[in-house]
Amino acid sequence: MAAFAAALFARALRGKQAPPLLAALPGGSTPLHFFRRLAAMRLPWEKAVFFMSDERLVPASSKHSNFGSARRSLFSKIKISRANLRPLRPGPGAAAAYENELKAAAGPGGRLDLVFLGLGADGHTASLFPGSPALASRGLVAAAAAPAGAAPARRVTLTLKALNRAATVVLLAAGPAKKAAFLKAAAGDKNIPAGRLRPRGDLYLLFSEKS
Repeated sequence: MAAFAAALFARALRGKQAPPLLAALPGGSTPLHFFRRLAAMRLPWEKAVFFMSDERLVPASSKHSNFGSARRSLFSKIKISRANLRPLRPGPGAAAAYENELKAAAGPGGRLDLVFLGLGADGHTASLFPGSPALASRGLVAAAAAPAGAAPARRVTLTLKALNRAATVVLLAAGPAKKAAFLKAAAGDKNIPAGRLRPRGDLYLLFSEKS
């Protein structure tokens, strides 16, 4: 799964005729193998600009930071300018500020070229949890809250509108605990957030039995 996802990214980056390639990366543990695969590849990294699909409202140095995880596993191991990395900055108005940054890079429509997403056992993707008000957001980026017991609770996420405008979306899931949710997502079950992914371009659903 990680190898296939990395190959998808490499093909998109090498084939991008008018850089930059605007990509969004996920948080969580599943993407770490994917990040390591990417880090080992020789790619024209200067052609890529990276956003995060969602982020916890914590400093990048926190162990809970999605950007921090991507930095440790990927960005610190490749030659890429800081200007090509777009971490979310926690603070008042973080969602609105990140939406503005996305529009500045991608235009008013905020269309990303390539979005990688994780999947939770409850069917959430990015920080779009079942029953979350963020699911109904008409913007591209929204404030979100994780369910009780999931820390840190306060988050910012790309919305379904942003995800479904992307040219290509890749959903990554691994392990038996997520298999049921993955099958629902693959069937387009709208009762879970991941089942509501309907990008304008390609949708890849990748699953590994090993977590």
